[in-house]
Amino acid sequence: MRVKTKIIIVLCALFVISLTIGGYGWMKHEEQMKQESEKKTFITKQEKRIVKFFKYNVPSFKSITFTGNDTTPTGGLFIDGYINNDKDLNFSAQISLGAGENNFDGDSDYSNKLFKLMRKDIKSVSEIEKIERQQKVKKPESK
Repeated sequence: MRVKTKIIIVLCALFVISLTIGGYGWMKHEEQMKQESEKKTFITKQEKRIVKFFKYNVPSFKSITFTGNDTTPTGGLFIDGYINNDKDLNFSAQISLGAGENNFDGDSDYSNKLFKLMRKDIKSVSEIEKIERQQKVKKPESK
């Protein structure tokens, strides 16, 4: 083969290798962006469930502030925050994704000050939603 032909073959091979590596990197980047987007959507959904939990179980509930979230190596998710603009009323909501939980249902650590404000008969989010469904059925539809 001539030198010119060999150079063209090497350049084509380098081009194909570059495209393959670049495509792989792009796919990894897209996958990571999708996972981050799904995580944000999931956390937003869980924050709504946490709000529902505290609205029902803390009679003096006014507001909630989320301060952060963390994923554990075992697949658990912790969402931290506090209520009523009082950092002493803090909590750490837990979702054990590795244990098969799909949503926050009430498993939390609370400060003693927050626990003292909570109802004596604490209800899980599932129980709260069941009560809400029953109340909807009981209400007559207005025409």
